[in-house]
Amino acid sequence: MQKAKINFSVNTGLSPFLTDRKEMDSDQNLCLGIDLGTTSVKISIIDTATKDQVFTTTEATNAYISSNDGIQGAEQSILLIMDAICACILRATDKTRSNIGCIAVSGQMHGVVLWNSEGKTPLSNTLDLASFTSNLYTWEDRRATTQFLLSLPKPDSHQPISAGFGNVTLFWLARNEPELLVKYDTAGGVMDYLTTLLCGLDKPVMSNQIACSWGYFNCQTGTWNLNILKDNGFPVHLLPVTVAGGSKVGELCADWFGIRRGTPVLSGLGDLQSSFMAASKLPNDAVMNISTSSQIGFRIDCPGFSPPKQDVPAPVSYFPYFDNGYLAVAASLNGGNILKAFVRMLQQWVGTLGLTIHEESIWLKLTEIASYPEIAEEFSRPVIHPFLYGERYNPNLTASISGMREENSTLECIFHALCNGLVANLHQMMPLSLLIESGVERVVLTGSVISRQPHVMTCVKRTYSPLPVMLEIGAEASYGAALVAAKYLQVP
Repeated sequence: MQKAKINFSVNTGLSPFLTDRKEMDSDQNLCLGIDLGTTSVKISIIDTATKDQVFTTTEATNAYISSNDGIQGAEQSILLIMDAICACILRATDKTRSNIGCIAVSGQMHGVVLWNSEGKTPLSNTLDLASFTSNLYTWEDRRATTQFLLSLPKPDSHQPISAGFGNVTLFWLARNEPELLVKYDTAGGVMDYLTTLLCGLDKPVMSNQIACSWGYFNCQTGTWNLNILKDNGFPVHLLPVTVAGGSKVGELCADWFGIRRGTPVLSGLGDLQSSFMAASKLPNDAVMNISTSSQIGFRIDCPGFSPPKQDVPAPVSYFPYFDNGYLAVAASLNGGNILKAFVRMLQQWVGTLGLTIHEESIWLKLTEIASYPEIAEEFSRPVIHPFLYGERYNPNLTASISGMREENSTLECIFHALCNGLVANLHQMMPLSLLIESGVERVVLTGSVISRQPHVMTCVKRTYSPLPVMLEIGAEASYGAALVAAKYLQVP
């Protein structure tokens, strides 16, 4: 497979949209955004000029696989993720695919996949990927215990380290499964893996958005903490090259399901940043996203802003955005995964009683009863603290329920309390007072949980009043990635 020739230099001082653009053919008037989520793949194809979405589809990956480290490990099959990508791409018409002029990929942050750079295969033949690729170790991975984290060196970065961060997982593998690492010569996020295959690169190219989420990356200098890592036995040869978010990393090295060879491919983006790009229409918007996990954040536009250094994880973190900007974000590990765990629990209880109920039937009933009137007196409602997966700022947090009485122990009361708890947790991490002090003028909602569970939106309106709260339909990370691709093509 022919290798694309690209420039690996890092330039964090210039907008990535101003450099190395390819002239677009007149009929290549569409942009493709791909989002590699925790549970599904979604694509959005938009008109470059109008930004209207002309095609979108999603495919569940069902990619979770058992880990040798039990429930502490969180791994997914790369083959199943790539199959889902191909399934989505093939649903677009031949004409639509042939008119795509730029590709941007977003996805789940923090996770890491390893591969051997000698392995090359067309993405239409995903079966060969297993021969040179590891599983994806996701952001949910918890094998790096608090004790293990304390054994690691302090990073030269504003971002403290946590379990599930790419470089923390690599540290754990280097110390506990070194025989695994010798099989591979490079690593990246799942988005970087895809862009590397699409462009036929020798070395993955990672955006600063993902590098920051991996840990041991200095956003001010745009460099890894190489000396710190080397001195502590870290396999630095695995680290990708880094560039600013939205930069071009290469071009399609071959036609891909009718998308033309030579089509520019941009650096992998964080799903957080892409969701914010899709949902935020005004400069003073805060965006709340509740999907598998949950986040609320706002943009910091102060020229020369330098994020404060945090020695330990705090409720609010700072992540690179675009054009040298940052997002202030409260990122919770608990979101739609909590509701899914609740559904599984109900299904298991029913099964223990010797009965059978399908998961989809439970979801339908929960959505129905969520519309029932809530107990009027707040003090009479049960309270759920939904910390089933802890939080990065306190991994030892556990879920709990209080205030239960006979009259408020119905399923609808408990489900109301669970939805209330998810929103209350985000408010505790990023309270209304902080939003108002920071100049936020409204809260925009997005994410699969909010679109499927209207009661969550009711909770947000009640919690963040008097700020206006609105739902942004279609503000998915894949659409945000497509917008980034369109911006790349349109800047003169």
